[in-house]
Amino acid sequence: MLDYGLEGKNVYVTGAARGIGKATALVFASYGANLILADINKEGVEKTAKEIEAMGRKTLSQKLDVRDFDAIEDCVEKAIETFGEIHVLANCAGISHSCLLNELSLSEWDKVMDINGKSIFAITKAVTNHMIEKGIKGKVISISSQASKLAELGNGVYGCSKVTVNMLTHIFALELAKYGININAICPGYVNTEMMQTVFRERGPIEGMTPEQYEEKLTARVPMGRMAEPEEIGEFMAYLASGKSSYITGMALTIAGGSTHI
Repeated sequence: MLDYGLEGKNVYVTGAARGIGKATALVFASYGANLILADINKEGVEKTAKEIEAMGRKTLSQKLDVRDFDAIEDCVEKAIETFGEIHVLANCAGISHSCLLNELSLSEWDKVMDINGKSIFAITKAVTNHMIEKGIKGKVISISSQASKLAELGNGVYGCSKVTVNMLTHIFALELAKYGININAICPGYVNTEMMQTVFRERGPIEGMTPEQYEEKLTARVPMGRMAEPEEIGEFMAYLASGKSSYITGMALTIAGGSTHI
């Protein structure tokens, strides 16, 4: 196994109940990290914690609605009280919402932007202020999307929210480089998760297709001919959290099987 120097590191993962967040947490655990796991889905995040504990790693599970910014502060403080330090933040919490912009309500816009964008600002600020105070040369990696680089019909608010993630990444990286803190984002293409299945069900009809037809259309755009598995995204997260990526910061890096080269 690769040695990423993650043995004994404390990693905070949001959205850890399922999908990319859960896969990322399990990948970090496989490299010897301890995990703080946060998600609004209490039962799901506790299940992830049990799987990681079975691997012999220390865990803390937290129920967290990332729209509640006071709760973010409280959860980060609790994690620091329990683990002493946070070395890596993996921002994986997010939602999709399929809708034409002319039919989108302001409340739907606010919900997606709060969860996918504003929460990244809030939790990154809380964790990196801790890193600065403790002199930790930490790593922050956020899940963005190829939708931040390619406009997609019926995916407007999601794409806008992920553009926010990219810009937050660029600016945090500029501001925190002097502390030795690396800030990066990953822009996955189509990933084999429950959320992606929801996209097929909700966005297919917008284009007059069944979910199966829409899945076939999207995957046909991928030169490698398939969706990514969530573990593949988790492995990229682990690399960016390691010392092997110490000169990479401020980047929004695409992993999409060749479907976009931006």
